[in-house]
Amino acid sequence: MSRFDFALKHVAGKSMGRADSLSRRVDWAKGVERNNENQVMLKEEWLEIRAMEQLVEGPEEEIVKKIKEARDKDKEVIKVVEEMKKAGVKMLRNEEWQIEEGLVLKKGRVYVPKDKKLRVEIIWLYHDTPIAGHGGQWKIVELVTRNYWWPGVTKEVKQYVEGYDQCQRMKNRAEMLAGKLRPNEVLERPWQHISVDFIMKLPVSKDHDSILVVCDRFSKMSHFVATTEKMMAEGLAKLFRDNV
Repeated sequence: MSRFDFALKHVAGKSMGRADSLSRRVDWAKGVERNNENQVMLKEEWLEIRAMEQLVEGPEEEIVKKIKEARDKDKEVIKVVEEMKKAGVKMLRNEEWQIEEGLVLKKGRVYVPKDKKLRVEIIWLYHDTPIAGHGGQWKIVELVTRNYWWPGVTKEVKQYVEGYDQCQRMKNRAEMLAGKLRPNEVLERPWQHISVDFIMKLPVSKDHDSILVVCDRFSKMSHFVATTEKMMAEGLAKLFRDNV
């Protein structure tokens, strides 16, 4: 641009009017009325899931190495790999299982072998790191399953999140706050307030296997009534009437 002698002058868009003829050449419009018909904008091969291209650099490179090393210890993975080798193919069951760059893929996601520490390390990467942000259960499941899969991944993520001490201490509680503790009212006479409980699963004695315990909070006087574990509401009312 330094070869030209010119000046830049701003013109408001509303004052520019219609575009001039140079930007609307009539001959360019001929034969292109239907040129975009039946055109594929995103080709299928561009959307193909490639596990290694999805994995980022850094900690996940070490995880990928561990997955490859642990693959030989998982009987299920060994069985799938042997079936593929016998058949001479790189995928089984309508692309459900694949082998790519030494990794076994299940529906395009890296299958993590039965290594508890390795699976916890993957969950840690998507939960504990600053960039992960200590998300909730379903957020972590969504992040982990973008690249990895193993049977019971949702259950293991739930156990990890629920057992993470810092999250449990810091997360907001949905329920209402408990009110202040208040002392019990001072009683003025006996049998104004009583407590009732059952002692059950006792050895059978004279067709009874339970004891109804009724205690007065004021005098601490108690009644012990022999009964059965199958006692219903009507029978309990009769025991109160006859014994208390």
